[in-house]
Amino acid sequence: MELVRRNIHMNRRKGKAVSQMTLDDDYNIPDNMPDAGMIIQEKGSIEIGEVRVEAGRVKVKGALNFFVLYMEEGPESGLHSVQGQIPFEEMMNVEDARDGDSLQLKWMLEDVSSALINSRKLSIKTIVTLELCVEELFDVEVPVEAEDSETIQVKTCHVSTAGLAVRKKDTCRIKDEMILPANKPNIRQLLWQDISMQGTELRIGEGEILVKGELVVFVLYEGEEESGKAFWMEQVIPFSSHVDVSGCREGMLGNLGILLAHSDLELKPDYDGELRVLNLDAVLELDIQLYEEEHLSMICDLYSPVRELELITAPAVYESILVSNSSKCRVADRMKTGSPEVQILQICHSRGEVKVDETSITPEGLLVEGVISIQVLYVTSDDNHPFLCLKDVVPFEHLVEASGIGKDSVYYIQTSLEQLGVTMVNSGELEVKAVVQVNALVLNRVSMERISEVEERPLDMDVVKGLPGFLIYTAQPADTLWDIAKAYHTTVDWICELNELSNDQIRQGQKLLLVKQMENL
Repeated sequence: MELVRRNIHMNRRKGKAVSQMTLDDDYNIPDNMPDAGMIIQEKGSIEIGEVRVEAGRVKVKGALNFFVLYMEEGPESGLHSVQGQIPFEEMMNVEDARDGDSLQLKWMLEDVSSALINSRKLSIKTIVTLELCVEELFDVEVPVEAEDSETIQVKTCHVSTAGLAVRKKDTCRIKDEMILPANKPNIRQLLWQDISMQGTELRIGEGEILVKGELVVFVLYEGEEESGKAFWMEQVIPFSSHVDVSGCREGMLGNLGILLAHSDLELKPDYDGELRVLNLDAVLELDIQLYEEEHLSMICDLYSPVRELELITAPAVYESILVSNSSKCRVADRMKTGSPEVQILQICHSRGEVKVDETSITPEGLLVEGVISIQVLYVTSDDNHPFLCLKDVVPFEHLVEASGIGKDSVYYIQTSLEQLGVTMVNSGELEVKAVVQVNALVLNRVSMERISEVEERPLDMDVVKGLPGFLIYTAQPADTLWDIAKAYHTTVDWICELNELSNDQIRQGQKLLLVKQMENL
């Protein structure tokens, strides 16, 4: 017997690996740069160059890009910045990884620290955490219809599946222009820049992903007229763009990741020839994984009153969507300089980065625990140290409600900083208020036996002849009308007609008249 099947395109997680490594190297200040007397601030990011499967292992090659702002040695106390790279290569063990698998790699920097070895050499150190998830695409065939439906009794079960509709990576380029306010002097040279992303929103549209958010751009520069004196400017630049995605439709649910992969500022003259214009160029990387919820009526049992049918089944696993939501976690804390001699006169710039330490399954849902790593660049009251940077971490804990989640559930968590505000309480203390956005997609894994083949044989007439011509049957606790009809080679409709039943629901102890249908044999 032929079955009509429906194909479900699905995604399966094959393995996961976490690796932590320490990057430690020395950096020589270029000859054309002045000696370093004090480090003010440092930052870093990871640039992934290659991720490749090699016989049950995954090779990751990349580099730490670091940036250091320092104050020169001597009475001038000018500010300068340097940048460099520390390359790395890491092998991550995932036994089932094969060519063609989908590799999702996330990285996190625990901390980027720098120290002066001497006035010409810096020590750079950080801890990098790499989290790799290996997934593969596969298809599940589900029987939805039997061809010989006239003599076949079919029982269907409702199945809600999460079929993988789209999987791709893409980029989105943001270009804009910044002009110095009239009260700011012209730029001689850029000393330090920091570009971060906040308040991002990814929306699924027809054939596209809509991308919205803000870029917070901070610039520390040397003024043209007053050599050695530093000025700064901060602007929030909203952006709105889209990425074309074939097969994308409204109503789909997704695991959408976004990363500020590259950003740069280029100094340009204005119409008067003065250096007052900054061209912003930023590249956003998008990781797109879209699911379409399908509601199917799957054949879970069938029989024929006039033939013997042997059902051949096979195990199958499919995923259904449990939760897809976006929630916010509000955080407030205070930061202290820790030194009464150092007084804060003015905040220049603050930046924050969300780092998730652990995600655990609880009876109520997913518990997300982590910190917001915060850096605040500020002006001090000490002329010998006009700029300093305060670092701290603010912990957060957020529950994503997901009733029905289990240990076999698959979940995707995307966190980002929606808003960060740092204000002065007094000259030695700062107040931090932040909002963390948490996007969650939770899939439940459901195991089942599906009918893969049906073999037909002629009916054993000896078995049929052994059945009584009619009888009064008393329904047992676990009985269904389907099971009774199947056992007595009749149909549910025939039993309902004989017993004047309006539906197929029966109760324990109910009396049913069963009559053998010889004309069908």
